Amino acid sequence: MKQYDAIIIGFGKGGKTLAAELSNRGWKVALIERSDKMYGGTCINIACIPTKALVHEAGISGLMYKEDYKQQSDFYKQAIARKNELTSFLREKNFSDLDGRPNVTIYTGMASFTQHGESCSSRRRDRTSG
Repeated sequence: MKQYDAIIIGFGKGGKTLAAELSNRGWKVALIERSDKMYGGTCINIACIPTKALVHEAGISGLMYKEDYKQQSDFYKQAIARKNELTSFLREKNFSDLDGRPNVTIYTGMASFTQHGESCSSRRRDRTSG
């Protein structure tokens, strides 16, 4: 069984920041996220950034195509594609920032803590950097 100095559940702002800091201090860290589509957390993937990107795009669309619904509709489809590119880029950047560290192991799967500080994961697909 692998041993870690710290096991962190969740690849959001808190999890990724803590994993990086502990790694800098020489700790062996396991970071577990339930979905590879959520590396970086809620803000990057489904909340703050995607919402702000689409609000910005909607403002541009309204100025450019004020009276033309068809062009607004086409612009919206392109805006969704740009938003998806942005979130994909940020997700991969967050992953690679931690994956490149020799003492961080990233697991994709469900995890919970049990008794006596042990953890378990019901599904394991790891991307290991050390």
